[in-house]
Amino acid sequence: MGDREVDEEEGGLAEGSSASAGMSPIVKWLLYIAAAIFGIIIVTVISMFVAQKTATSVFKQQKNISLVKAPPPLEVYTFQEEFRVNTSDVGESHFVKLKMSLGFESGQPALSAELAARVAQMQNIINLVIARKTKDDLKSITNQLDLREEIKAHLNHILTNGKIKEVYFTEFLVN
Repeated sequence: MGDREVDEEEGGLAEGSSASAGMSPIVKWLLYIAAAIFGIIIVTVISMFVAQKTATSVFKQQKNISLVKAPPPLEVYTFQEEFRVNTSDVGESHFVKLKMSLGFESGQPALSAELAARVAQMQNIINLVIARKTKDDLKSITNQLDLREEIKAHLNHILTNGKIKEVYFTEFLVN
């Protein structure tokens, strides 16, 4: 028995009577193109919806940030002399040159007087903290922020009349 006879006996369709055989190639291509256009439209609509939601949430976050009131300005103690400290690099000699100020809450005359009285002690601590660092330890902004926090922690440890809130580098040069 031939394939055509087996198909006819099993109730199958004869050759030439299939659904896809009745469509011309142009109709097939038009269906493919229509499906592709429909897919592109669906993706575009979803993308626009997601972009709109994201933009709305970013705007809400920025709006919340702008509503936060800025903290009051800090009182500042500025070191009169700049710091010049050699780094702990082995083989090459490098140094750090910086000018620094300390910020603390205003209205604390006792702390202001203590900072003025402990200038030599604070300079010594700052020199020791910086001298332990290498040039690579001081290159990046993140490392400089860490250095600020380290100096603040060491200085707050010796202060008895208040605490330093911020350490400001007004000049920072690593050679």
